[in-house]
Amino acid sequence: METTTGLREEQLEVLRVLYPWYKEEVFRRREQMMRLTAFASAFLVLLLVTILALATPHPVDLTVRIFAMTGTAIFSALFVYLILQQRNRHRVAKQTLIEMERILGLYEEGLYLVGTALYPMDWQTAWLNDRSVTIYNTVIAALTVLVIAAMLIRW
Repeated sequence: METTTGLREEQLEVLRVLYPWYKEEVFRRREQMMRLTAFASAFLVLLLVTILALATPHPVDLTVRIFAMTGTAIFSALFVYLILQQRNRHRVAKQTLIEMERILGLYEEGLYLVGTALYPMDWQTAWLNDRSVTIYNTVIAALTVLVIAAMLIRW
């Protein structure tokens, strides 16, 4: 038996199983990006405070400075990479979720509610304007610059 969207009952059952999983996946990836940012930021702030509070009375060897700055840069680059990786997975899950929502007719006017769609039309493209990953990476980059500057100044 065909439904109003042209799907067979077996296809609808698959969508009913997959839809909640993809919806959860979208939220899980977003949360993972926030956790990665929070962890990296907390570590960099702790490092910054430690450097500023525990400055040595004599200059630190140039080799130690270079290793410390390189380690800080590598640490930050790793977290930026992990955030970008989560963003890519988030986007794939989001695109799949939106496609499922289209198939289910959630954006179709009048299918579920009279005179309107169940989901607003702009939900299909609103995620493309999301700037959160830019903010996450900017925060990590700014803190990295502050830590390296503190190493240069205090050591």
